[in-house]
Amino acid sequence: MGDKKKHDGSYFEVNRRNIRRSMMIIVPIAVAIALVVGLTAVYGAGTLKADKAMVMHVHPQLNVTVDGNPMIVPTQIGIDSLLWKDHSLDQFGMQGMAPLHTHDTSGTIHVESNTIRNYTLGQFLDIWGGLNVVGKTVKATVDGKPVSDFRNIILTDGEKINLQVGK
Repeated sequence: MGDKKKHDGSYFEVNRRNIRRSMMIIVPIAVAIALVVGLTAVYGAGTLKADKAMVMHVHPQLNVTVDGNPMIVPTQIGIDSLLWKDHSLDQFGMQGMAPLHTHDTSGTIHVESNTIRNYTLGQFLDIWGGLNVVGKTVKATVDGKPVSDFRNIILTDGEKINLQVGK
């Protein structure tokens, strides 16, 4: 017996050849589809498109005390879906982030936007959704000066915002 198989032209042999030929076409197509689906799932459909360039980048500082106790402003506000409650400003964000977000627990609010516009502390608090001030008094200062309407504080670079939330 030699190393070469004899081709007998039987139904089973022809069927096996057709299956192999079909698999040579189907497998690469399936792999390509899996790659596209996988990349879309990992990077999100929106990030496969070219993002608009960042034209606004400022960093105000937020310090919060609740009933006299310092509160840590969480990391990943506007990035982690659990800390991203309001999506009304998403069109101004960069690479899957809200235009108002945090990267760490320092209290630095990152304003990174594809549009130059005014953003307010209230908008940041809405994105966060984690500071409950219902039924409480809020005293606010910006760079040490009292502010009566804390929600309408316009976020600017380097400003120090202090919120004292109490009963």
